[in-house]
Amino acid sequence: MPAQGSAFRDDVFEGRVALVTGGATGLGKEIARALGQHGARLCIASRKQENLEAACRELQSEDLDCMWVTCDIREPDQVERVVSEILDRHGRLDIVVNNAAGNFPAPISRISYNGFKAIVDIDLRGTYNVTKAAFEAYLKQHGGHIVNISAPFQNLGVSLQAHVTAAKAGVDALTRSCAVEFGPYGIRVNAVAPGGMEDTEGLARFSEATKETGGGGTNPLGYLGTKRDVANAVLFLVSDAASYVTGQVFAVDGGAGIDMMKMRLPRE
Repeated sequence: MPAQGSAFRDDVFEGRVALVTGGATGLGKEIARALGQHGARLCIASRKQENLEAACRELQSEDLDCMWVTCDIREPDQVERVVSEILDRHGRLDIVVNNAAGNFPAPISRISYNGFKAIVDIDLRGTYNVTKAAFEAYLKQHGGHIVNISAPFQNLGVSLQAHVTAAKAGVDALTRSCAVEFGPYGIRVNAVAPGGMEDTEGLARFSEATKETGGGGTNPLGYLGTKRDVANAVLFLVSDAASYVTGQVFAVDGGAGIDMMKMRLPRE
């Protein structure tokens, strides 16, 4: 497995301000950390204050500039308040990472009507709410970058994830539509679709539900990715290195999404 690292200068996002929803735990916290390590001033948003406080202390202990705001992204007024607080404190908002999401593995027969609605409300409507609020309050006038965290399987049929595939298919479509509409304003909109990532809540839940270990050998590269792999993809998409990239769903999955037969040939 290759060593983790960064191809970017430590100050590549110096002076930029980044909002990461769901930034208090897991993948969102690692994305926030990576942006902060490269100079961005951070705002992490989530529903649970205790998680936000702990994450903010952790990031600040690493000498990163971080603020937190409680927010349920399903509620537009709360989302608008987050954007307003960022602008009051920093006067700008350059990068938006729509990471907050919900998931629970279940067959369709066991997904309640409210359960299905909850996932669509968080994953799809929440992404729209944050995107619209940031666009109207700042990005429309100044340009910037939006990255939506998608999923790797909505273009396929997959068990136990009907609610998530429906929501994330909407996120992908929203990503492309926003890229088309927002391009003239100097805003690039892309998505990252993580595959199986080690040490993540999502993989643990799915592995338990399917009674699988989630170990390596499930993709052409033969090992699971890490949260930092996804964070590095976000860094690329919001950097000038991707200045001509918009409307794309960027798979970070070790090639799993293109490996239809799942056959392994011996190495020569």
